[in-house]
Amino acid sequence: MYRNTYVEIDNGAIEHNARLLSETFPHKYNIAVIKGNAYGHGYGIVPALVKGGMNAFAVSCLSEALEVRRFDTEHPVILLQPVPPSFLENCSAHNISVCVNDHDTFEEIFKSGLKLKLQFKVNCGMNRLGYTDGSLLKEDIAKAEAAENLTVEGIFSHFHTSGLTDTEYADNRKRFETITAGIDLTKIPMVHIDKTQTILLHDTPSYCNGARFGISLYGFTSVYPYDNSLKGRLLRKRRDLRNKLNHVEPSKELKHYDLKTAFTLYSEVIQVNKIGAGDYVGYGLLHRAAGTEYIAVIDIGYSDGIGRGRSNTNVMINGRKYPIIGEVGMGMCQVLVDDSVSKHDKVTVLGGGISIRGIASALGTTTYETLTRINTNIDRRYI
Repeated sequence: MYRNTYVEIDNGAIEHNARLLSETFPHKYNIAVIKGNAYGHGYGIVPALVKGGMNAFAVSCLSEALEVRRFDTEHPVILLQPVPPSFLENCSAHNISVCVNDHDTFEEIFKSGLKLKLQFKVNCGMNRLGYTDGSLLKEDIAKAEAAENLTVEGIFSHFHTSGLTDTEYADNRKRFETITAGIDLTKIPMVHIDKTQTILLHDTPSYCNGARFGISLYGFTSVYPYDNSLKGRLLRKRRDLRNKLNHVEPSKELKHYDLKTAFTLYSEVIQVNKIGAGDYVGYGLLHRAAGTEYIAVIDIGYSDGIGRGRSNTNVMINGRKYPIIGEVGMGMCQVLVDDSVSKHDKVTVLGGGISIRGIASALGTTTYETLTRINTNIDRRYI
């Protein structure tokens, strides 16, 4: 973008996470979920994922799949959502596996006459995409297997809870088993229902030979063990008692895994202003100086994905934390600093010393959204 605002991605950390996960939870298909611009990391992480043991990829849409194909032409790339019929030819040309989420979608694929690999999705309770009628699913799979141009590559589902404190995971799994009861899953090349949270908490069902690794590849999990403090032990006992009363299926003991974060967003100080008591900073009269203050202007704003909610959260300059003040602008924001900060100083905006999880918490959102909202136009530089 011809400016000193960029995301640095540590591919060594990505490879480490992929290897840790693929060796700790080995499957025939270790599927890396890299939708949403690889959770904001960009598709330059693909070679590191392969080196770490990932041997298939899952994305949301065709544009993402084509980005993956720039870096890898060997391994399966699975669309988790259906593609409009007019783009099926692109999927065929680039060996991209298409999502079959219902009978109408299957008929569109069948009528295309194109050579395609199919991944059939089952709706087990989330009620977004997938078959709920086992008989219709069986018929469509049989029709696909009989067609010379179609290959049934996989069956999958996606569950809406982890099963740590609820019965829905177990109920979802049972629905999957009921819907696919008429299908010999041992003859399906790839069967996958698990995501990061369920991989950590449950044994993979015997009929599955694949699992999808998402947020864990980027150094995070959404489930955490309680510590051994008195509070932690009491919270664990309360959870266990509630689970027993509610007949929640037991899960594996949560552990800490040595996952490493790879994402750091940097920017630059482009001006430092010394202002006096009573002076305002930025739009809306939101910050007024109580005395002499130093204001650093940073080359990043809400069009870059640093929303106005970042006001009063910190950035880091020269190893010290300073607060963003006033209203974040479209392309710039202001930071209350001291006289040690100079023009062209490097600014850590997210990651590194500025906790991604901490910022997500301050914004009332998740690490997923915090990472993926960073504009894809910002350079990703891989180390």
